[in-house]
Amino acid sequence: MPRGEAAWAWPMAPPRASERVVWGFGAVCFLGFLAAQFVSLTRVFLIDHLGGIAAYAASQAGLLSVALLPLAVMAYGLRAGSLLGRLTAGARLWAALVLALSVPLFLYGWIEKGYQIEPVIHDFAPYVVIVLCAVLGSMSRVWEDSDRALVALFVAALAINALGMGGMTEVVSEAQPDDRAGIGITAYRTQGALAFWPLLLLTARLRRRHVALVAFAGVCFVLAQQILFQKRAPTLRVALFLLVFFLVLPRLPHVRRLSERWVRTAFAGTVLAGLLVAGTLAPWLFRGQLEGLGARISGERYAGGAAGMLTYQNERFYEVGMFVETLEPQEWVFGRGFGGYFVPRDEEWGVWLDDVREFGRRQLHVGGLMPFFKGGLVLAVTYYAGLLLALARGRRQLSDPFAAAAFFVVALHAVFLLQEGWFVMSMSFDLTMVGLCMGYLLSTERDARAFPTVEVAA
Repeated sequence: MPRGEAAWAWPMAPPRASERVVWGFGAVCFLGFLAAQFVSLTRVFLIDHLGGIAAYAASQAGLLSVALLPLAVMAYGLRAGSLLGRLTAGARLWAALVLALSVPLFLYGWIEKGYQIEPVIHDFAPYVVIVLCAVLGSMSRVWEDSDRALVALFVAALAINALGMGGMTEVVSEAQPDDRAGIGITAYRTQGALAFWPLLLLTARLRRRHVALVAFAGVCFVLAQQILFQKRAPTLRVALFLLVFFLVLPRLPHVRRLSERWVRTAFAGTVLAGLLVAGTLAPWLFRGQLEGLGARISGERYAGGAAGMLTYQNERFYEVGMFVETLEPQEWVFGRGFGGYFVPRDEEWGVWLDDVREFGRRQLHVGGLMPFFKGGLVLAVTYYAGLLLALARGRRQLSDPFAAAAFFVVALHAVFLLQEGWFVMSMSFDLTMVGLCMGYLLSTERDARAFPTVEVAA
């Protein structure tokens, strides 16, 4: 399909040759970042198959490629006339404040506290990725340049994860089919590369049929993974996205490329094909893992059943309690800085930290508290103010099909921060997707476009 027909395509004058060169450089930088992150997210698989060369490339790709994002922002920003892209005034203030707060938190952890540079950068990089991707997401050209690459990376991630799932029958026996040993296989550690599935699913009606089928197959595969890994919150998240896709989006006044009848038939066919594959390869495995997941969801290990998962009995909330116990008064306001850690009262909850020579934790499983952990109320309030601003604008823009998709991506990812965390570079595609979607919702360029024009490039 020609450029300019995307759901995010705003009318603009034909670019000059110099502008095309600048755009091309920006596209190369952003696509290079995505490719490098893909290598980092699939490093376990690549190392298993390619050995030392892959290990070296993957070790360098994750953090070093973040430096490509400022170059992409500058290149695209030249066309937009601002280094903060097409963000609204309030969103520009939010972006500037998050970056401005991140720098002293970086320096505090590295220079004042003397933490090793690597953990400090690991805490700093997620905020850089989210903010700069929000800037990029506010510009239509970025979406046009990256859409096909996102689909291609998703297909590659599906292939790698499918191959990585082959180890399930090696760690789980037919004698004990509900054993939760799957979390030790390769695919468990490469599933982060599939993180764009919610965006592809929610935009499937705007795409060509073969891309929609890829999205459907990807969602079914991700759901199967969560069942086989017996993951409670991720399974629920997939279910909620499917409810949004089938029950909410069809009720909104959208122009669609694919008919609702075709969408439902194709999705049902994809599910049936997946069940046939699972039933053919190892029916006992899927059935046993489903039973194991059901037992975990029932909360049989908690007093009061499933409701106990919402109390301190939940290991994640217990971890939070240990963290809060260690806070000093000033840390409620300013946090512990990037690279900061806490020492849990139960030593088995910690890992050995070489730079401070203690058993501690630098991450929380309840991801919603990570901005507070590192930057106190100052960073937490600032970051979530921008997220709420994006959701508020998105709520008013649900008649735009792509804005609706971006809104639900941001909203559901925010909700699941109560149980999950992704303020880490091992979840870089989640950071990228949320940042891009926030940028789309916070864009003035999107506000000015003529509506409707609804087709996507892929």
